[in-house]
Amino acid sequence: MTVYAFGNRIPQIAHSAWVHPAADVTGIVIIGPNVYVGSGAILRGDYGSIRVGAGTAIEENVTIHARPEEWTIIEDNVTIGHAAMIHNCTIRAGAVIGINATVTDYAEIGEGAIVAEGAVVKNKTIVAPYTIVAGVPAKVIGPVPEQATVFWQGFKELYQDLAKRYPNELRVLTPEEYTGNENVGNPEYFEK
Repeated sequence: MTVYAFGNRIPQIAHSAWVHPAADVTGIVIIGPNVYVGSGAILRGDYGSIRVGAGTAIEENVTIHARPEEWTIIEDNVTIGHAAMIHNCTIRAGAVIGINATVTDYAEIGEGAIVAEGAVVKNKTIVAPYTIVAGVPAKVIGPVPEQATVFWQGFKELYQDLAKRYPNELRVLTPEEYTGNENVGNPEYFEK
């Protein structure tokens, strides 16, 4: 991970959080315990500030930023899917932001709400707790079913476990470790 101070704006990252070596964290970014930040994620608190609550998963290539002198707030146990764009908004506890979704300035995503893949939550939109929104711009499509809440809780736990495992299990391989296997490409190799 690359962690940058920007002037006197210095990130604060909990010891139990895990930030991938290929992620960037700059300026006032507060990352709580048991947070997972994936490869390619950018959390930029250069003139705005970011707070990420405990147990949150920020998957690969997510971008998070805030306006000057303002905050992007992500509460506890939020899941932010791959390549999502989060800007100067509030995401309440337990919410799910789908792959490649966008949540823009002054929007608020309610507790346990789900923003579908590719949805765009426009400026100042309020998404009620435990509501699903989808589309461009995002529109309410219904309440979050109880089984969806249970399903997403399992994924939140999976990423919290990854935050614990990655510091001990991720390692860089040498070319000798990943080349020369003549079974690669053989369908039987992948059945093992």
